[in-house]
Amino acid sequence: MRIGILASTGGMLDSFFIEIAQSWRSYGHAVSFAAGSPMVSDQATLIPGLSRRPDPRTLRALAGLRQWSEGEALDVIVTNSATASALVRLAGTRAPVVYFCHGLHWNDLRSIGDRVWPVIERMLLPRTAGVISLNSDDQAWFAGRIESRRRLHLSAGVGLDLARYPVRDLPGGPLRLCWIGEFSPRKRPHLALDTAAELQRRGIDFHLEMLGEGVFRAQIQAEISDRGLSGCVTADGPGDAAAVLTDSHALVHTAQWEGLPRVMLESLAIGRGSYAFDVKGVRDIPLAQLSVDGDAVQLATLIASDWESGRLRRPLDFDRDLLDYSHGADGIRQFLPSFIHTVSSRSNRRREPHVE
Repeated sequence: MRIGILASTGGMLDSFFIEIAQSWRSYGHAVSFAAGSPMVSDQATLIPGLSRRPDPRTLRALAGLRQWSEGEALDVIVTNSATASALVRLAGTRAPVVYFCHGLHWNDLRSIGDRVWPVIERMLLPRTAGVISLNSDDQAWFAGRIESRRRLHLSAGVGLDLARYPVRDLPGGPLRLCWIGEFSPRKRPHLALDTAAELQRRGIDFHLEMLGEGVFRAQIQAEISDRGLSGCVTADGPGDAAAVLTDSHALVHTAQWEGLPRVMLESLAIGRGSYAFDVKGVRDIPLAQLSVDGDAVQLATLIASDWESGRLRRPLDFDRDLLDYSHGADGIRQFLPSFIHTVSSRSNRRREPHVE
């Protein structure tokens, strides 16, 4: 097979698809990347006009997507991220398009945006050869609209290179927590501060390290000082997520919704539990301790209870091999050939072996 992998930015490809592409290449398949910005770890065809956020100018990408598909003689395109996946399905490529859905872009349908995206996605389904879902909510949405043979569900998502996330002993001393993500409206870092304030009120000796960048970081830094949290919370910017997880007893996650939060899988792989809200995508993470959405007091109560009982000082009982990227790579590799209908009729191309 000649497989194209498309995302809005090269960074998305770097983050999610390098190990999977290497696995596919080891089986003799050709893999071509494309995005609106360069990759760091591989070569990607740059698609002019393609970006992370939808914009009238992104329609320029339609021609570039067709040129990429034809120039690479692709048999199938695997697309992820909302903008890129919508555009490539509108582009009308000869290669069938499989939507690797890292998270349908709506949650509870209360906002205008949440009501618009389902309409767009329903319009694009006739142009969608197959879908890959990562969480139970998205899986249920697609199940009512696409027959089972065209659907694949990956409970561990793209998976992880477990060699990068070795299990380490839990730290000693006071409670250490971390929050890792983008300081953005959807990630809701302010709720992490609310959780920290409640832990402080309860007299818990702890430190919360907030790792990441984004529009809210300066505001969060100011709020840490204003709320008297300077002695127990830091937000110094980006850093080494694996190292911070290793130095923590648990991860705090406050997103409004997710596809399948990779950082929570990373935490699980290292042997650290997660505390989060019961929202789409997050509720699918094994062993996650969940509170009512937005209830930081309840979240802090869960953390304090598990710390005081000693639960957070004990190793997790979980088969981390289930998180290995090989499961996702093999599952998709076996899923894709069913969408290739014209390979045998292309006289100018060597016939690729069918993958069982």
